[in-house]
Parts: sequence; C-alpha cells; structure tokens
Amino acid sequence: MTTELPESHADLLERPLFAHLATIRPDGSPQSSVMWFDWDGRRIKFSHTSTRQKYRNLLADGRVSFHVQDPDNAYRTLEVRGRVESMDPDLDAAFYRSLQQRYGSNVPVLDADVRVVIVVEPTNFIGVFGGLTKPETVALTALLEKLDQGD
Repeated sequence: MTTELPESHADLLERPLFAHLATIRPDGSPQSSVMWFDWDGRRIKFSHTSTRQKYRNLLADGRVSFHVQDPDNAYRTLEVRGRVESMDPDLDAAFYRSLQQRYGSNVPVLDADVRVVIVVEPTNFIGVFGGLTKPETVALTALLEKLDQGD
C-alpha cells in the first residue's frame, strides 16, 4: 500500500474502465456499485444523483474504496482508498456528459437536475499483479532466489 499511484498501474485510471465504488451504509455494511469515473492526475471524479442511497452514504461518511480491473489481465488490479473532497451539483449534467463521451454512450440524460460531481482525494493505492501486491512479489522473489541458490 502506498500514497503514490504506482506507475505500473496508472493506465488503469487513465483508461475508460469501470470502477466498483464501495461506500458505507448507515448500518455499517458496505455498498458497492459499478461506476464510470475520470482521473485528472490528482483526483478521481464520479457522477451520481442526489436522490440515491450512495449519495446519502457519502454525506454520512466520506470514506470510499474503489477497485479497477485490467480487462486484458484479470490478475492486474488497482484499489484506491480515499475520502470525498466535495459533492457539488453537476450543472446541466456537463460532467456526466463528458463521462458519456469517455465511455462511448449517448443515452439521454433524464436526471440532469439531480446530478452531482463527487470528487475523491486518494489516500492509498494498492496495485496487484498476478494476485500479489508489490511487497508480496518482492518477498516471493527473494524466497525463490534463496531456494534457487540451494540455501
């Protein structure tokens, strides 16, 4: 786990992939939803509506976690943990429309009047490759090298 985005996983935020965004429900249980997102190099932005449970969850507790999976290699993933920095109205659904362009959709926006932009400040990044985090890969490599040397 690191506070810096691993360069090896940066493309997962730059590509139009689906994120599984987890929030905390009022009873303390998690709620996870598939979401479109945008990454500006510092913050992650999501679009949502102010009428749904996830919005209420975020008002009560701004801690989030989201997971992105490489569609070309299911064992290469990135988890981002963070805090909601802001949730502001998405005037005329302008941000949502930019996400539609990013993800190749042009469905009419029927809920533009209740759309919000959720801005998340990342606090931790966990890059996984081959089912292992970087520290696990380093430890396994050291063990294999030790075994290879006959120790």
